[in-house]
Amino acid sequence: MGFIGGSETSGEGVRIPLHALPRASRADISADDAVSLPALLIDGLIISLLGAISGTAYQLIAFGSYGTPSIYAGTGFIVAVIFCGATRVLVSAHPLGASRDIGRARSALTTWIATFLLLMVVAFSLRIGTTFSRGSVFSFFLAGIPVVMTTRVFVPRLLARTFYANAYRGSEVIIAAARGSSLVAQMSLELRSRGCAGVHIMEFDAECSGIDWPVERQRLLKRLLDTARVAGPGEIYLLSTSISQERVLSIQSGLRLVPRAIYIVPNETVAGLFALPVRQIGSTIAVETQKVPMSTLARGAKRAIDIVIAASALIFLAPVLFVIAAAIKLDSSGPVFFRQRRNGYRGREFRILKFRTMSVLEDGDSVTQARRDDQRVTRIGRWLRKSSFDELPQLLNILRGEMSLVGPRPHAVAHDELYAKLIENYELRQHVKPGVTGWAQVNGLRGETPTVDLMFRRIEFDLWYAANSSVMLDLHILVRTLFAVLRQNNAY
Repeated sequence: MGFIGGSETSGEGVRIPLHALPRASRADISADDAVSLPALLIDGLIISLLGAISGTAYQLIAFGSYGTPSIYAGTGFIVAVIFCGATRVLVSAHPLGASRDIGRARSALTTWIATFLLLMVVAFSLRIGTTFSRGSVFSFFLAGIPVVMTTRVFVPRLLARTFYANAYRGSEVIIAAARGSSLVAQMSLELRSRGCAGVHIMEFDAECSGIDWPVERQRLLKRLLDTARVAGPGEIYLLSTSISQERVLSIQSGLRLVPRAIYIVPNETVAGLFALPVRQIGSTIAVETQKVPMSTLARGAKRAIDIVIAASALIFLAPVLFVIAAAIKLDSSGPVFFRQRRNGYRGREFRILKFRTMSVLEDGDSVTQARRDDQRVTRIGRWLRKSSFDELPQLLNILRGEMSLVGPRPHAVAHDELYAKLIENYELRQHVKPGVTGWAQVNGLRGETPTVDLMFRRIEFDLWYAANSSVMLDLHILVRTLFAVLRQNNAY
């Protein structure tokens, strides 16, 4: 009873040729592999070197001198520390994503962008931007995108293959499983691929009657103990699939005297919970089966992007804003800005800012949406609405924290009260900050919503965004917004 050479022997004398076993999938690595100390150290070293090399190369190409390599190396070290720390936090929050190549690549890109946005905010706040060459920092940022994505994908995978492929080298593992368990062959092949010298399979009747169970249990324990006495060092794995919890515990208690590590392999449903974050509430353990769409770090990155882009746009577009304001005053009487009550994050009311495009300023219990050829729209207002330039003052709402660049478009309070009665779960869209642009807008749902069905379609997109929001999705929406504004013809 044992495993020698190219076949396996079960406790029932069944021989399983190794070439007949199904190939185990090893496309994934564990979350621990993704943020192992060697992997993060290699990432940090590569980022530090990249900072020194990219900064020096930029100075050499642009100015014909080496600049100050120590500053570039120091910048690289700071970026490496922040990047590696943030990566570890993200993997702890999303362990399943870290096990996939595409998940690690996306996480690397998001973390890299967030790291540089954080550094920009810090440099601006402390007024130390003049110490660094903007060209060198920008070169470092661009060069780092493909580098960090590549290292995050391949370094953990290579280390996992190098350090863990021989984790069972020379050991002899004992597997106890219900007769006919499909997991036995897969696990046996996986153990062999990791260098296991022998796999001893003990099958038993897990579905026997309660009267027969004590005899079946004793028979299994005797075979396990007899094998453990003669087999080489190794673990015992008890596959709990198709076995009641009571019988699993009774087998475990019978193995307490065996001086070997004992593992219980859960069924697929329970195994999936082990990869999820756990929170302890006193003596109670809770498993998080659904995460909030954006972690604290991701929300911080989103806010940093909002501030940097909104502030930069206001400075860059200042001359355009003054020209628009003057054109509005010359075109019709009334204020330059239109302020209207809107419901924002978690239903908190705020005053949205827009360039005035109509001859009326509606903000009461009844608000009429603009229609095609609406006579209330001014001449300059028609162009502003068509180009979406009337929304530019909302950059101030973003800086005040009332809005974000991306999110569900806020509706007038009167419309919110109306649609909340007609559309189920309407208020859930307010679980994220409202935005200047959103998922519904880039999918063609922009402009007037004269029917409840059309508004329902828009709300479906808003609710999907609220449940799936991420920094990468925001960047995707911002890029699509540029094209949507150019080709849209339903804003009037």
